[in-house]
Amino acid sequence: METKEMKTGISLAGTILLVVMTAPTQFAENHLPDLRGDRGRRGVFVHGQISSETPFAGTFMVELVTNGHSVAASTYMGPDGSFEFASVMPGGYELRMTGVGGTVIYSQAVLIAGPEPNLSINVPVRPSAAPNSGGTISIRQLQHKIPPEARKEFNEGVKASKKGDHQSALDHFQRSVSIDPELADGYNNLGSAHAALAQLEQAAKQFQKAIDLVPDHSLALANLSVTLCKMEQYPDAEQVARRALKLDSGLLKIRYILAVSLIAQHRNNAEVLENLERAASEVPKARLVAAELLVETGRRDDAAKQLEEYLGATPEQDAGRQKVETWLAE
Repeated sequence: METKEMKTGISLAGTILLVVMTAPTQFAENHLPDLRGDRGRRGVFVHGQISSETPFAGTFMVELVTNGHSVAASTYMGPDGSFEFASVMPGGYELRMTGVGGTVIYSQAVLIAGPEPNLSINVPVRPSAAPNSGGTISIRQLQHKIPPEARKEFNEGVKASKKGDHQSALDHFQRSVSIDPELADGYNNLGSAHAALAQLEQAAKQFQKAIDLVPDHSLALANLSVTLCKMEQYPDAEQVARRALKLDSGLLKIRYILAVSLIAQHRNNAEVLENLERAASEVPKARLVAAELLVETGRRDDAAKQLEEYLGATPEQDAGRQKVETWLAE
């Protein structure tokens, strides 16, 4: 196997996507669709109401989370605090209210039961993040109201991004943050547009602006870590990746970025292998990198197991299969 290609060329080729925030528009009438797929269609309709003595301004989402990190359903919260899930399987969940950048504002355990359950959630005057979220959102951001014109430009940018028109998206996101300099998600999306146009330095600057406004902006931190890794600024990429994972340990692609950054610095193989193993379910090529490291340390049987796992997780037409099959046959 080709060591340099395995550790650097494969590491970032088509495996990490920069995250663009979705359009926070018309959330009063049009909720984000339920995300449970086939399983969700056998579930129940859920209506809920979030109340607080402190009025909310801005865009918020409500999520139902299982196993501490898997989002089972997600929807926008209406201006009146109402929310709905079209189809949810009965059972226990963690309900999370999230704000800018996916920052958790409030969470509590809920039980979905009955034919049409109705959830009533009261958020304390000083809402705090969930225990594992890594921080709290500032009152300034919590009460930040997006001007209509900034929201319009932001939404147009999202539409352009979905069409692959990254230059148009960049222009719209630039106008959105010019109108609203505190729109952290606008800077995150502006950075993603720059990255899509291979303007990595500009992308990194925009992601950092989002983080300066919202230090716990997990998406901007994730995007910045990817960008720094692509720029071969591995020590910085490592530190930012660690910050993102502290906020959300389920960012498996960022575990891959952390592993690649550590490899480039000739760091602890045990930590590298642990992160590659955890990343592999979303980044199958992580197993190729792990196999490379295991061969270098004389653990050829373990390396073979990694390659077999890779073959089991990739389609027949995958370009790397023939090389892996040849290596295993030797």
